Amino acid sequence: MSETHGLPSDGMECYATMEDITVEDGNYVEYQTYPSMLWHPCRYERSVVENLLQSQFHDYVEKVRTTDCQATLRRLLTVGPPIYIEDKHAMPLPEGESHICTVWFAGDDTERSAKLDGAVEGKDRERLWNELKSFIVVEGKESGDDDDDDEIQDDGTGS
Repeated sequence: MSETHGLPSDGMECYATMEDITVEDGNYVEYQTYPSMLWHPCRYERSVVENLLQSQFHDYVEKVRTTDCQATLRRLLTVGPPIYIEDKHAMPLPEGESHICTVWFAGDDTERSAKLDGAVEGKDRERLWNELKSFIVVEGKESGDDDDDDEIQDDGTGS
């Protein structure tokens, strides 16, 4: 943790790709947490962080809409749609920190908001969250159960 940017440690590897993270490769990333505004070394290389920034929100929404596991769905909906990049292994939040607010790419010395592509906040987030909650099946009923409305019902008339 630091108020200023640092360098990758010797032998640092990306948790996702297992590639070396080095100054020479220009793939070192740090993330800034709120509210302390301190910088922390990321255990992912630049390309992985860029991919997460572009896909993490969209992947969340897609998973909620397509999962057939109610336990997974409930877990996802407990925290709601993500706003900022997160990864508990490669980008852990220290105690007392609420979220990652900025990422820094050492290769070209640029900072970027940690807000995810497509992420919504405020009332828009609440509206989306409520829409996604409609995918929860109440009292164990799932699509395809015997008494679903779209199933053919035998009313005894033979028609």
